[in-house]
Amino acid sequence: MRLTRRGLLGAGAAGAMAAFLPDVASASSVLSSAFAATAVAHPRIYTDAAGRDALIAKLSTAEWAKASLAALKASIDPLADRHQTDPAWILSRMSMFWTEGQRFTQIYVAKQNFARGEGNAPVPTLRMDATRVWNSNKNAPLAQRLPYSADGSMINTEGQTIPYLTTGHMVRLNNEELLSIAQQAAFLHWVTADDKYAKLGADIYWQWLLGVYYMKPMLDPTKSLGGPGGYAPGGIGGYYDYEVIHDVMGGMAAPVYDLLYDYLHAHPDPHAVAIGRTVAELSTEVFKRFIEIGLVRGGFSGNWNVNGWSSILPAILALEPNDQYADGKGREFYLNGYTTASTVYHQCLPDLLREYDQITGLWHESPMYSFGTISTLVDFALPIERAGVDTIGGNATMQKAALAITPWLDARGNTVVFGDGRGGSPGYLAFERLLTYYLGHGDTPRATQMAEVLRNAVAAGQYNRTTTSWTNLIFNVDLDTVPVSTSQSAGVRTAYSAHHRHITMKNRNDVASGLMATLYGGHGSTDHLNPNGLALQLYGQGWALAPNAKAYESYWTADYKYHSGPAGANTIVPGYSYGPVTVNAMEPAVPADAFTNKTEISAEVQFADVSAAEKRRQVTVVRTSETTGYYVDVFRSDQADNDYLHHNLGNTLAVSDGAGAPLSLSPATDLGTANNPAYSYFGNVRSVGHSGDLRARWAIDASATTPEIGMDLWMSGQTGRTLYAVDAPATTLGDTVTPNGVNKLPQTTPTLIVRQTGNNAASAPFVAVFEPTLGGDRRLQSITTLASTPTFVGLKIESTRRTDYLLSSPDGGTQVLQPGLEFTGTHAVVAEARTGVDFLYLGHGTDLRFGRHRLTAVADAPIAAGLSRAGTDWQYSADAAVTVTLPLHGHARKAKIQYRTSTGYVTAASVIDPRHQTISAELPAGYGVSLRIADR
Repeated sequence: MRLTRRGLLGAGAAGAMAAFLPDVASASSVLSSAFAATAVAHPRIYTDAAGRDALIAKLSTAEWAKASLAALKASIDPLADRHQTDPAWILSRMSMFWTEGQRFTQIYVAKQNFARGEGNAPVPTLRMDATRVWNSNKNAPLAQRLPYSADGSMINTEGQTIPYLTTGHMVRLNNEELLSIAQQAAFLHWVTADDKYAKLGADIYWQWLLGVYYMKPMLDPTKSLGGPGGYAPGGIGGYYDYEVIHDVMGGMAAPVYDLLYDYLHAHPDPHAVAIGRTVAELSTEVFKRFIEIGLVRGGFSGNWNVNGWSSILPAILALEPNDQYADGKGREFYLNGYTTASTVYHQCLPDLLREYDQITGLWHESPMYSFGTISTLVDFALPIERAGVDTIGGNATMQKAALAITPWLDARGNTVVFGDGRGGSPGYLAFERLLTYYLGHGDTPRATQMAEVLRNAVAAGQYNRTTTSWTNLIFNVDLDTVPVSTSQSAGVRTAYSAHHRHITMKNRNDVASGLMATLYGGHGSTDHLNPNGLALQLYGQGWALAPNAKAYESYWTADYKYHSGPAGANTIVPGYSYGPVTVNAMEPAVPADAFTNKTEISAEVQFADVSAAEKRRQVTVVRTSETTGYYVDVFRSDQADNDYLHHNLGNTLAVSDGAGAPLSLSPATDLGTANNPAYSYFGNVRSVGHSGDLRARWAIDASATTPEIGMDLWMSGQTGRTLYAVDAPATTLGDTVTPNGVNKLPQTTPTLIVRQTGNNAASAPFVAVFEPTLGGDRRLQSITTLASTPTFVGLKIESTRRTDYLLSSPDGGTQVLQPGLEFTGTHAVVAEARTGVDFLYLGHGTDLRFGRHRLTAVADAPIAAGLSRAGTDWQYSADAAVTVTLPLHGHARKAKIQYRTSTGYVTAASVIDPRHQTISAELPAGYGVSLRIADR
């Protein structure tokens, strides 16, 4: 069966929705009388008897699989061995209503919290979380948890006893962990046939199943979760969680049932026997409750829709075919809601995929949600295909969406940080599943493409294929069996997503030499994107050294406003925090029908120029050697008073004047929190008035494995400035986002605020040069201002190898800076080495001249063009026709400019200027075109 789209709208939607709406009868549907006589093959969700031999062979021969199986057994064996003689040890740790007389069968919710319970079941019933809100409490290791916790108390990682009403999500996560153990034990039984694993998994499953069977879905009379609860549609509440997207236990239990199907039937629980119900009947009823509640709760679209499906799809796949049930609602009936027919509560997959940007392949939310979503969808695909529906074949969006992650990865394989995303590894699940799919369908070219991504990640140390995930052990293939790709992937220099208002700029993509910057606008807290202002992040050694802070505990904690707002980003406040942005210019340019660049002007330079409301920011990346480079930030803000915020990783921050003399900062009592409440999160505030040039250095201490990593700042002076050095909140909660865990919670982040008052930053912009360094190796030696007017900024930047001239203008006017240096446009860089001109880079403009070298647009419109030395000859690039002028040595009156094509050199009509000893020629658009002067 191939995936098709049949969205249900209007009256049709109402009819389809009615088919999904549960009532007590449907929730209590039983197996048809024919079921008992029908041979039902289990397992089948993830694997089956036909695939068992191949699975065992893989576990026996592939090194990563052998190591994974050993790790899985090492985790489960002690529990399985103990369980043979002491089953109460693990079963007592399940969070349940244990006390006779208080084995509740009905829970009531008020204000999104547990209110009360009523009823008394013949067996303990499964306890649910006490509150929707997350908190910092996390469960202690299993051995330290309370057995038979009658009041629901839990032990946290600090050894403290946490009362039930303040446990946050400890209860649910505890029970999920036990189901996860049951899953792993069930898998080990499937591949080893050892009944010790079966007993462990089955005992956990039976206790969970009966504990849920006697519990009705929670009721919410005041509709604090948007609906009354029970089986009624509407709201966000699940069966066992306040948010249906976290109501995953039905889906987690389904594989245990599937893998242990024969064992569970052969070893029924005594209570199930006493009430005359089989494991299939009990499981079907419980699974259908989770499914039918999930189908009418949560969100129609977005990650709520995807995560809602994620919670219930395994339970759907565990069901029998429609004809096995008296109500006709089996696997095909429910699966149709995912593969084919949208309702007013949930999008089906074809409609959902329309939400992906058809150009970029990106989901509309922040990176964490974007890549989590596509990974989830691809992860569904293989088990759903086993049920008869191919959701990948012929579906280009799946492929594009999986590959869209690449431009948003830094040199270390971490995702860029913006919106409600914390960075870190994106996970490689989607690539693993697509590799398996393509191999299974004989699509070798795409399989090799997926394998290349995985091999690169493994080689970079970002991904370890050794896993304790039993589903990975089933689906992942041995990379040694996949051909190595012979294609050469083009390097991504620029990536732009208009929806996300986000530009990524890269110059190489390896840890030792890669330079990278991101420039992005803000959103009004929609799509898990943030009102962060017109923000910038800068990289060095593969780390986001100038980061966007993301160390908030949860969306409900007070510090979320800081971490999601402008004060936690590198921007200017006050003013623009979110809204549309305009890309004035960008090079390498991203075509309108693409996510990434297809061409580039220079291997040395790139830039982006973006406006948002009253602000305009032009950011340049410049390479100075094979391993070094710098960034230039020209930031204008059409306000009289502005604060330039720069957060940077570091153990220390030193601030000095333009000559390098330390500035004496004094404790300050008022940073201006009345105007910006988020400033209250800054501590240890020190300040000094300083209108001259500024230098600052952030340093991350060297470790046993890493030299000191630094970031040097030079900023041109302006009147009306006060400098503030502050301790900002932590940058991250993650272990892999910063080097050596620097500035991770509970540490602070050294931050510089440059306040400019009474001096409009549209005509007196903030001009900063940043150089990331390793081991104190600075290449920049001096930075001076060539000229600075309300319409122009010019810098002379001298490094150990050459002198660069950076030219920036908001209006594209003509500037004559010194004899032989002229510029008309908004952006340009000239590099002069000791042996002469190294390159001219006209990022956006119509004319750039340095000495006897010149680039001039043929048409009267801005172009991007470059001219660089290539040995004794030259090379040019241009996105439109350009006139190139070169020095002409001697009196070669018959000299001609020639440019190389696929068939050889072509002579261009050339003009010689004997007085200035130059030669010029009009040349066509092209990239990396060899150029030479011929004598005849």
